[in-house]
Amino acid sequence: MSHLIRPSFSLLFLVLLISNLLIACTPTPTPEASTPDPAETQWLNMNTDYPVPSAPPAGLPAEEGKPVKVILLLGQSNATGSSICAYLKDNIGEEAYAVYEKGFESVRINYCLDDHNATSNGAFVPVDMTCGATNGFFGPEVGMAEVLAAAYPEETVYILKYTMSGYSLHHHWLCAGDRGSVYEACMAFVTTHLDNLRAHGADPRVGVICWMQGESDTTDFKAAHYYDNQVAFASYLREDLASYAAEGGIHFVDAGISDSPYCEPAYPTVNAAKEQFSKLSPLNHYFSTIDLGFTIHKEPEGDPDWGHYDSVWELELGRVLGRMAAEIMNGD
Repeated sequence: MSHLIRPSFSLLFLVLLISNLLIACTPTPTPEASTPDPAETQWLNMNTDYPVPSAPPAGLPAEEGKPVKVILLLGQSNATGSSICAYLKDNIGEEAYAVYEKGFESVRINYCLDDHNATSNGAFVPVDMTCGATNGFFGPEVGMAEVLAAAYPEETVYILKYTMSGYSLHHHWLCAGDRGSVYEACMAFVTTHLDNLRAHGADPRVGVICWMQGESDTTDFKAAHYYDNQVAFASYLREDLASYAAEGGIHFVDAGISDSPYCEPAYPTVNAAKEQFSKLSPLNHYFSTIDLGFTIHKEPEGDPDWGHYDSVWELELGRVLGRMAAEIMNGD
């Protein structure tokens, strides 16, 4: 007759106790190592190596400690610059295009796009047609520079441009409502170069943040959170940039997103959240690109890029942002 060996109750209890202790003592993984909840968090391993040239930025005032105007341009691909230069040239003519191609010496941009996919290598360079996503594409900085150069002919305006094409406010700029990986990388970029302006004797003052984003938040789930996320996002920006704030505070200028098929189904919810946010404070501003007639369906001809504004409207996006920024900085 065979005999079965049955573990005693005390032995089973001991095994379970040891297992529970091992689980309890296992360190919680870092966000990079964990598997994120796709509904709430996405943590990216961002490159935060931002070089600082040894030469001082061009255009600084001779008087040490004098305030200089700084504008932040943040967002996703329509802020990055994904509209086609050749179409703009065809639409406005060679003479007008040559002005933008030459660039604006008095409006200087320092940019890091798509996690270093395109950069100015830490330098403030004149805004021209080469500051977009890649060669042959341009962004709203061109229209901004046109307006700002005319508004401030006797001084240099500095733009810090940081964008992540195709990334959402809910998952990437924020992380479960807190500062996310894209936000932290952006702030490292911005503060590195604000500190560099200070190191060369200037007093950089951020008066305006321009925000062109939301296309990647147009699922029903993410859109439902957009208002709360925008409130948190702007609050973090103002808190973290408080020591650089212009007199009167930091204004947040927010562009609505398009009604492109890429923005279905929830672009109305995102735009409603943006408009609602603009009513919270006189420091918040919103304009509707849909109401202004911006188009996204004409270029390239016969096979339009439904995700990005047609070239003349990308230029106009920058002009609207530039006009609003100038009015704010002038106290109008």
